[in-house]
Amino acid sequence: MSKKICFAVSTLTQIESLIEFRRSKFKTSIIFIKYFLIKGFGIEWLRTLINHIKNKYKKHNIKFFVDSGFDQGLSILLIHENIDYLKLKNNKIVLNKINQVAKKNRVLLNPTFDVVDLTKIKNIKKKLR
Repeated sequence: MSKKICFAVSTLTQIESLIEFRRSKFKTSIIFIKYFLIKGFGIEWLRTLINHIKNKYKKHNIKFFVDSGFDQGLSILLIHENIDYLKLKNNKIVLNKINQVAKKNRVLLNPTFDVVDLTKIKNIKKKLR
């Protein structure tokens, strides 16, 4: 079975061009948000980004995969947001405890995806074909 593909983006225009390209051919798109973006801009930025994208593209199913690095506090805050997948690096004891909280909020912890990094690509449509 092949792994699902998610796309790492860093700007709103990259997200919009990715969704515009994928919405005619695919039912869902998974967007990967890196740790340094969340740490720099904060949880409120992520909340407004998710609301903006989901309101603009209501017919296309968009899921978010967010990296929280080694930060347990950030991961718990992200679990309470509207995300679908969470990536956390830590020891097994902490991962088991955070996984219990994630199950209650229907968040999948540390899924296996192939991440395609679109942050350094200028012509996204050419690369996706």
